Amino acid sequence: MVMQTWPEFTINFICHDEIEILRKTLPHNLAQLCAGTKRGYDVILTVDGVEAAPRDDFLRLAEAHGVDEVRLRRRRSNCASGDGANNGHLHAFSDKTRYLLTIEADIAFFRTDPDFDPLDAFVQFFDRHPKRPLIHQMDDHDCWVWKLEKAAKDVEAGVWSVNRVASHFLVYDTLGARQVKGFPDLGVYHDSQTAWFNFEDELSQIFAEPAGPGIAFPTDWPMRVYHCDRKLREGSAHYCKSADVKLEVFEQRVKEVAALTRRPAAE
Repeated sequence: MVMQTWPEFTINFICHDEIEILRKTLPHNLAQLCAGTKRGYDVILTVDGVEAAPRDDFLRLAEAHGVDEVRLRRRRSNCASGDGANNGHLHAFSDKTRYLLTIEADIAFFRTDPDFDPLDAFVQFFDRHPKRPLIHQMDDHDCWVWKLEKAAKDVEAGVWSVNRVASHFLVYDTLGARQVKGFPDLGVYHDSQTAWFNFEDELSQIFAEPAGPGIAFPTDWPMRVYHCDRKLREGSAHYCKSADVKLEVFEQRVKEVAALTRRPAAE
């Protein structure tokens, strides 16, 4: 009897109670990431903080769009401190496939070339650079308080080595990532209006060169990744977190990217 191998990718959508924006981003991102791909994948929806979430709505949404697994995570025990997103990411990493892509509910991913296969491009990059197990991209990084900068020479043409990530969109070669210094206890994080240390800060510290193996940031690949939110005000470290704002920004990004492609960005 021949054992079937696990799919190469686990695509893990991480959310809390953001059902309205996920109604838009889940089908959009699945189409943009996976349509026509040559790579096998599983899709997981992680609802972190299910106590306050409309679980039935999430289950119906997952069923409608072919999600393979729904995780309903309570926050009453073994819960990471700091920003609410920390918990979902820390519990998402114990996945069974070689490559893990985590994407938060308020992220919009686009191909700017309809023939581009993002999952295949990620695998090919990891094959070319087996000691660089983390890819990150966020195209609206200009508003970050901790600015994105090059940390070392380019990994290859069109791929920077950068100083930091945002947790919204991350792609791991999990075998390589597990060789990097491990994560600390769940209580190490904190987040307030004046001081913070969250999962993305820790990940940046341990992966960025020269201390770590590097964070690959593709700048020339035919894809765009946007956080569908706005800062509270210019220079703020914090976002609005308003459902109406997120929906407005999503529709704005769809229109902007559609002008760059040979066919509509949203399908």
